[in-house]
Amino acid sequence: MVRQLGQYLSLVVRIWKAPGNRGHRLGRLLRSVVWLMNKKGARKTWTLPVFGGLKLRCHPDSIIALHVVQRSEWHDWDTARFITGFLREGDTFVDVGANIGLYTLPAARIVKGGRVVAVEPSPINRARLQENLALNGISTVQVEPCALGEIPGELSFSDEDALAHVELAGNGPRVPVKTFDSLAPQEEITLMKVDVEGFELSVFRGAIQTMQAGRLPVILFEMNHSYLRYGVSADDIFTFLRSAGYRIARYEHDSRRIVEDHLEGDVVAFTPRGAQMIQERLLT
Repeated sequence: MVRQLGQYLSLVVRIWKAPGNRGHRLGRLLRSVVWLMNKKGARKTWTLPVFGGLKLRCHPDSIIALHVVQRSEWHDWDTARFITGFLREGDTFVDVGANIGLYTLPAARIVKGGRVVAVEPSPINRARLQENLALNGISTVQVEPCALGEIPGELSFSDEDALAHVELAGNGPRVPVKTFDSLAPQEEITLMKVDVEGFELSVFRGAIQTMQAGRLPVILFEMNHSYLRYGVSADDIFTFLRSAGYRIARYEHDSRRIVEDHLEGDVVAFTPRGAQMIQERLLT
């Protein structure tokens, strides 16, 4: 009982302190309580407003939906601010591991005449992504039903919602695997977001031609130690990117700066051109 109470209090503190809840703290706490009751009872799907005019269908078993309910669409504060602040009309955005479309949706609205490609191997998440695109009347996003890797083919896949991941030695459902180079738009890809639960190095190796051609100036990706399941280290990932001409840092939105230490969580890799773009679009 004491332990459970401590967990609830810790959750309340996280919700209260979440940057995306500034000005809405009590409302978000109340919404979180109602959501918890809904999950245990009626299990109804909610539709929530996000990013000023968009709508997100939130299923009660979705981890991303839980984050949005508790800490708003800005729950990954620096990441969400980077994506929505960096993109411009006419840009090309590739969302690798798009899940239910939380970042695909605002990107599609921002780039307008540009291009958005959403890569999502999970059948469940992909169906919800397409549901959210339809809900918002967005028909311009190119949805790729595959995983990305170094070599095309098929791999086993563990479909665990926001924790879904490739299993190199698994016997679960098979998903098609493509290389980024094989599906990358031929124009400059302004921003690629990668959230693949540890499979990042394989994704990057499959993008080497696009990198070498100078068409991938900025990559935003997750570093959460999931790479260990593939026998990969953080140094392996950073060494590969640096050898391809990238610097690696974190974006801190509140201070409007790029910092090159404590490279965990969501980090950004960028070429010299990417550095100039970040400076002009986010830091000036």
